[in-house]
Amino acid sequence: MIDRELWAEVWQVLKSNRLRTLLTASGIFWGIFILIIMLGFGNGIQSGVNKSMAGYATNSLYMWGQATSQPYQGLPPGRPIELNNEDTKALLQKVPDIAYLAPRVRLGRFRGRSDVLNGSKVTDAEISGDMPEFRQVLPMDFKYGRFINPFDVQQKRKVVVLGERIHRDLFGDGVDPVGRQVQIRQISFTVIGVFKPKRYGSNRERMGSLVFTPITTFQQVFNYGNTIGFYAMIPKTGLRSKDVADQMRQVLMQRHRVAPNDNRAFGDWNSENEFLRIERLFVGIRAFVWTVGLATLLAGVLGVTNIMLIAIRERRREFGIRKSIGATPGSVLKMILAETATLVGVSGLLGLMAGLLGLYLVDLITRPITQRVDAEVLFDTPTIDLRIAIAAVVALALASVLATIIPARHAMKIDPVEALRAE
Repeated sequence: MIDRELWAEVWQVLKSNRLRTLLTASGIFWGIFILIIMLGFGNGIQSGVNKSMAGYATNSLYMWGQATSQPYQGLPPGRPIELNNEDTKALLQKVPDIAYLAPRVRLGRFRGRSDVLNGSKVTDAEISGDMPEFRQVLPMDFKYGRFINPFDVQQKRKVVVLGERIHRDLFGDGVDPVGRQVQIRQISFTVIGVFKPKRYGSNRERMGSLVFTPITTFQQVFNYGNTIGFYAMIPKTGLRSKDVADQMRQVLMQRHRVAPNDNRAFGDWNSENEFLRIERLFVGIRAFVWTVGLATLLAGVLGVTNIMLIAIRERRREFGIRKSIGATPGSVLKMILAETATLVGVSGLLGLMAGLLGLYLVDLITRPITQRVDAEVLFDTPTIDLRIAIAAVVALALASVLATIIPARHAMKIDPVEALRAE
């Protein structure tokens, strides 16, 4: 049964002390509001970063040859390491933990570009020779056609896969270029596909400027012999790319007669390390958000406790009269706790609704940008688990009620005679 008289009395007490009620409620309101906003923005940033990296293989590894730094087996230091097709065969035979190995070779320097022509139209592109396995390293969709397949590699077909920008510059949007010809260094290639990378953000333009050819074709027509520029690798499920990289390095060191402790002969880049750093960053962000949020809520709880101490001191005569006409200590405690629960519960729920409304408004404002597939902002829809938000409000109310027990116990012990005599 609802004690209507109790709640009517609680409302009257809160209403008669408007300034005190407002100040106490504002502390609770802003504590919940700030916590909701910070959690929402933290989740939005994390979702945006994850979205921008959606096209990356999170455990990929790139490895290339550099130069030796130590003499070994009569060979001098400073000797350049040039990878080749035989290295690829050795890695596939001796490193069983490799799931996908994609040897690659580029035309020109790192990120260097060369002209690609279609009649009188010309554009610049990053041109590389690749294997079908590279599609596992760089996930992609296709607007037209397909990617390189094993038959293209075996038969050394003069075929290319174009990025979005190259397709647009040479053929125009909406034109299917499959089967048509493009020229690279006066050599004709047949277009077999136009790919669309699953990456977002600033890398999208570069990904749209890539042109893939079968690695065997590339080595032959551009006079690269059996040279390999570098390897892209993905380990088998459940294995760390770093551990597989160590195995690859040992095989290559033996083949190229490199000192076992020469750490400069081969360079590598491990995407797994980068993703782990990002994960640790977001763990730190979440810890910071909760630390600030909980500190704010704790300040609200202490504020409620102090306000109730002051209120009880001001109402000593009232409590004395109540007890003199038969009010029990339990009824006094019940009334004080009801006041606290009402004040904290209402202000906490208002803070929750205001926070959710604020996140919704932010989403409305930023949605035209964040929902674009080519968006370059590392921010997505700010979201929050409603269960966590409600649990925060309930925990705050319980903590405030428990904290109020201390001043409430003081009110229970007030002597009616002493309380009346003090006025």
